[in-house]
Amino acid sequence: MSETRTTATICGIALALVVLTCATAPRVGTPSLFADRGERVFPQLTDPNSAASLEVIEFDERSATVRPFKVQNRNGRWTIPSQHDYPADARDRLAQTTAAIIALRKDDVASDNAADAERCGVLDPLDTTLPNVKGRGTRMTVRGEQGQVLADIIIGSAVEDHPGFRYVRQPGQNRIYISNVGDLKTSTAFGDWIERDLLQVTTDEVDAINLRNYSLDRGARRINQGEVILLQKRRNGEWTINGGTAHAPLNMAAVDEWLTHLANLRIAGVLPKPPGITATLSTETSSAALSAEDRSDLARKGFYLAPDGQLLSSQGEIVIRTVRGVFYTLRFGEIASREAQANTPGENRYLFIMVDFDSQTAGTPGRASEGADKVRLLRPRFAPWYYVIAADSFSHIRVQRRDLVG
Repeated sequence: MSETRTTATICGIALALVVLTCATAPRVGTPSLFADRGERVFPQLTDPNSAASLEVIEFDERSATVRPFKVQNRNGRWTIPSQHDYPADARDRLAQTTAAIIALRKDDVASDNAADAERCGVLDPLDTTLPNVKGRGTRMTVRGEQGQVLADIIIGSAVEDHPGFRYVRQPGQNRIYISNVGDLKTSTAFGDWIERDLLQVTTDEVDAINLRNYSLDRGARRINQGEVILLQKRRNGEWTINGGTAHAPLNMAAVDEWLTHLANLRIAGVLPKPPGITATLSTETSSAALSAEDRSDLARKGFYLAPDGQLLSSQGEIVIRTVRGVFYTLRFGEIASREAQANTPGENRYLFIMVDFDSQTAGTPGRASEGADKVRLLRPRFAPWYYVIAADSFSHIRVQRRDLVG
């Protein structure tokens, strides 16, 4: 019995020691480096409608310059301040971008070391103290109606072997996360934030095109007439060209490609017209009412009023007619100033767009009614702006006869 008691006593003491050890041992918890893994980056941002502005800032390594872009909600209307408050029509893109920022999570932690920021591409593009141009990310900032910051994030390089994942960092912090950015778009291209369908016309609607390839010689004060090309669509859908012959038939593949370029015309920037010109175009007031200042502004862009009141342009024009009786006149001016380039390289060119309506040329009364409605919407849209088209777009649509036949 004594041996049994001794054994029991020893076991009891051993058990007590085990309990004491467990009670006093250091607690093993989640390392602080991973404590916030899986959390949302901006838990306070839940409502996409609370955003009043979105700013995207890129850094161009080739020129070592900052490239900012901003869209702002003013009285319920999204505009682009850097482009003279031109309407930001890409509503779906805005909604997707804000929703993607809200959905950002700290999926994993990449580093807590500031030295890794360059390697991960999350250096602040606005930091002027950095000694080099490499490793800068794209900074995106969302603000509320009172200017308060709702979200501020630097989007860095793609994570190798993890499609859709990027390195991200919040400005002022060293910690670098890995996040699935999903539908988050970081473009600062003007064309990505506006209505891409500028003319709002399809190739099927077009039934006649008049291409006038004249040019103005300002020094000699004369017009170099150039070619006049008239394309018309017959009732059976076939196209004809003025002066066409059996030896020089229309190349329909080339015509189709040209029509596609016309219908999908893209703009690279805008400049506002003076109020006098805008009012004239909006209210159909006689062009003779334009002031000397208005005429000078037109001339600087490459557009001139002839003595008979006709508006001419330095690089010719195209008139497009649709089955609804809508006429688009596209006039091509001088090479655009740097102010109107919207970060687009090349010799971009001013474009002056006017729209008119003739019910007699519409296919049916119903189409005429649709055409009248469209012109009422398009005239105030085009009236305030000089558009700027990219050099390659201009070369695609200002073609010669030889490009369309043979």
